[in-house]
Amino acid sequence: MGILWGMLSAIGFALFQVVNRRAGLGIDVLRATFLLILVSALILTGLALTMEGLVPLRNLSGQALLSFSLAGFFHYVLGWTLLGLSQREVGAARAGALVGISPLFAVVIAWVLVGERLPLPALLGVLAVVAGVYLISRD
Repeated sequence: MGILWGMLSAIGFALFQVVNRRAGLGIDVLRATFLLILVSALILTGLALTMEGLVPLRNLSGQALLSFSLAGFFHYVLGWTLLGLSQREVGAARAGALVGISPLFAVVIAWVLVGERLPLPALLGVLAVVAGVYLISRD
């Protein structure tokens, strides 16, 4: 079932790439990112409150809240803004392919910051993905 969810996620992300590229042509990238974050926050907050209520929020530590906030900042504010700029410059297909190298950055950052290491087969898989992105992205 996990593979199915992953495939559906990839299809959703691909559709987002194309729609966001088209929408981004008529609006400033920062404004588009703000609207994307606003709509996402409203939908996710509504779903979270409906499904879980406020009780889980009371149990969050300050460290967890800070970490979650920083992750949101890096992912949404920086990541989506830069993705929008990339889509505008090189198109949805190339920008989407370049996002495929994010596992490489995740491996390096996780190793440097928290000492997390991947087993060799998983590391080889990441390198295969990066090689594929390189081949797709070449002119």
